[in-house]
Amino acid sequence: MNALKVILKKIQNFQGHDGTGLNADVWINGINCMHVFDGAYGGEFEYTDNTYNNPKTEQVKANIQLLDDYIKTLPEGTSGFGDKVFKFKVNRDIFINDLLEQIEIVKAKKKMRKQMQTCILIGVSDNGNYTYFNLKRSLSALNRQQLQSYVANIKMKHCTDDVVILNTNLKELGITY
Repeated sequence: MNALKVILKKIQNFQGHDGTGLNADVWINGINCMHVFDGAYGGEFEYTDNTYNNPKTEQVKANIQLLDDYIKTLPEGTSGFGDKVFKFKVNRDIFINDLLEQIEIVKAKKKMRKQMQTCILIGVSDNGNYTYFNLKRSLSALNRQQLQSYVANIKMKHCTDDVVILNTNLKELGITY
C-alpha cells in the first residue's frame, strides 16, 4: 500500500443544535481531496469530493480510495460504558474525528507549555484538566528561593491524591518538588 499522509486544514468549529459543528479540508498525500462538514445536528459527517473543475480529479479519487482502503485495515475500536466494553468498526467519520482529537491534544499541550512560563499548573497527569496559579511574570525572572517556597506551598495545600504539579520547566530552574 502506498504511503498515506492525511492532514486537516482550514478547520473551523461552531456551536450547533446538537453540539460542535465542523468545516475542514481533508488533504491526502499533499492534495486537497475533499471537504468535511458536520452540521452539529446529530448525524454523520458530510463529505464533498474536490473534483469539480479540478485538473487533479483522478488523483483526488485515487487518494480518497487509498484513504478508504487504509481505514478498512484499521483494527476495531473499543468504547466502554460502565462495566461493558463495546467494539466498533472504524469508518471515515471516526478516523477524521480521531485526527481532530490529536490536533486538539497538540493545541492543549502547546497552551500548557506557554502557561508554564508564568504559571504553576496542577492537575491529574494526562487528564487534560488543570488549574493554574498565575505569577504574572516569567518564572525564570523570579527569585529562586521565593519560587521554591511558592511551589512547596502549592504542593502542600493542593496536591492531594492524584493531583500533581504539571510544570515540566521547574527542574531547569533549579526547583525541586
